[in-house]
Amino acid sequence: MRRVTFDLDVLRSFVTGMELGSFAKAADRLGRSTSAVSAQLKKLEEQAATPIFRKSGRGLALTEAGETMLGYARRLIELNDEAASAIHGVELEGWVRLGLQEDFGEAVLPDV
Repeated sequence: MRRVTFDLDVLRSFVTGMELGSFAKAADRLGRSTSAVSAQLKKLEEQAATPIFRKSGRGLALTEAGETMLGYARRLIELNDEAASAIHGVELEGWVRLGLQEDFGEAVLPDV
């Protein structure tokens, strides 16, 4: 069996497309063209050396190999992001809500 190194960027496009239900939406979210994401999906199937998708009406559905790949892709991305956070420090993400008097907020936080 030949050794394969899956491209994390390709896996991220794959997972994002499956989560959003559309590879066009995934392309938009990831800042890529739809054709670039399509090329990545073709590359993924070539790397896997087996079909990941099958036609389902006008769309695509995952094959059994695709379902397996999706699970592993999620884990690989999670490990990659965890490693990046551990090395580069924790990046905060989320919402901050402030309770302020209106006049104070307008004077101090006009650009936020």
